[in-house]
Amino acid sequence: MYMTLAGYGEFPKYPGSDIQSKEPGKGFTDMWINRYDLVDTILYGRRSYEGHLTYHSESARKASDPKYLFEFSRFLDRTQKIVLSHSLKKTDWQNSRIMKSLKHGELMLRYETVPIDDAEIAREWIRTSVMHLEQM
Repeated sequence: MYMTLAGYGEFPKYPGSDIQSKEPGKGFTDMWINRYDLVDTILYGRRSYEGHLTYHSESARKASDPKYLFEFSRFLDRTQKIVLSHSLKKTDWQNSRIMKSLKHGELMLRYETVPIDDAEIAREWIRTSVMHLEQM
């Protein structure tokens, strides 16, 4: 995913991007596999949560998917998931809960160990962190 400073993200298509590799690439390994033991919580916006549930939960896997994607799905299934959403009413994925907003002190984040998978969440976290620093 590519994201601008304004928070617009996209998953660009380029030749070969739709071909699933049997082995994880370096980026996937660095971002996820090397952090399985470090990450216990993932923050999602509603759309990212719904997309990950649809494509990355273990129940969504196909028998033909590579082994590393099954491992990724098992990692996501066991990890705590917080969904920031005003419109989502329930979660269908184990270890998931909904929060309407992210208030400073409600959730302590260490950016090294909590992947933030949504531009809106990243902006909100930065905004509340900056507000907290201004109040100190």
